[in-house]
Amino acid sequence: MGTPAAVVGDRITGTCVGHLVPAPMGATAPAPPLPFTAPVLQGTAPSVLIQGRPAVVVGSAGVNSLSPHAGLHPSDPFMTPVQQRGTVAAGSTTVLIEGRGAASTGARCQLCLAPVGLLQGSVTTVLLGGGPGG
Repeated sequence: MGTPAAVVGDRITGTCVGHLVPAPMGATAPAPPLPFTAPVLQGTAPSVLIQGRPAVVVGSAGVNSLSPHAGLHPSDPFMTPVQQRGTVAAGSTTVLIEGRGAASTGARCQLCLAPVGLLQGSVTTVLLGGGPGG
């Protein structure tokens, strides 16, 4: 059985690790794990609508909508909220939309520095392939 297709507004969720925060004496230290959630709104496939919403494909992305990872050190490349992106990294190899793999619930996503996010879907009527990513 396949997994539900992902559409605009579905969320990338996970925990970011590897960020830097200020430490005493001007040094940096690893930040504790930071929660991440982003609605997928960028880089979708507007020519294919699923339940009236554009399909999510490999490369679709969203910006962290939880409180931005506050307190990050200026040397952290993901300090600014605009760069706190989640990007769909895996999709179907057999179902292509606009030339990119269709994404489904459970697809692997890249969060800031760590490839540990998952795509949380809302569609239940369109199924792709036989597993996460289609």
